[in-house]
Amino acid sequence: MPDPDRARRAPSPIASWTLRVGTAAALGIDAAVHALNASAYDAVGTTVTQGQLFRVEAGVAIAVGLLVLLRPRPSSWVAAWLVAASALAAVLLYRYVDVGSIGPLPDMYENTWQVPGKVLSAYAEGAAVVLAGLGLFVHRGGAYAPGRGFL
Repeated sequence: MPDPDRARRAPSPIASWTLRVGTAAALGIDAAVHALNASAYDAVGTTVTQGQLFRVEAGVAIAVGLLVLLRPRPSSWVAAWLVAASALAAVLLYRYVDVGSIGPLPDMYENTWQVPGKVLSAYAEGAAVVLAGLGLFVHRGGAYAPGRGFL
């Protein structure tokens, strides 16, 4: 059965594209910094290296950025928010806390902001968190409905 209020809840095309492009651009900056710096961290770790984690982060950020551009649904916005928030949490955690290695994950403690691109990446991740949160709010027209799940 069609939802008569759905058209009223739909975001304006300008707002939608602004949030989509902004989120994808912020995730793209995050991906570029991680991809460019990955080789410098290939020696950090044994089973899993920090360079490998950087490459995975870059790939996931690109994929989710494209997902938000091409399919702006609540699940896409949640994925973008999770990727950006986890990346921002990781850079802040490993900047200020020496966690040590955790299982196969290497010790990624780096108590400086002087690494090329690190500050830019952190700002981009923060922007992506905010933009993806706004995108989820604005695109709530596909909200959860019992029996239908997220649209």
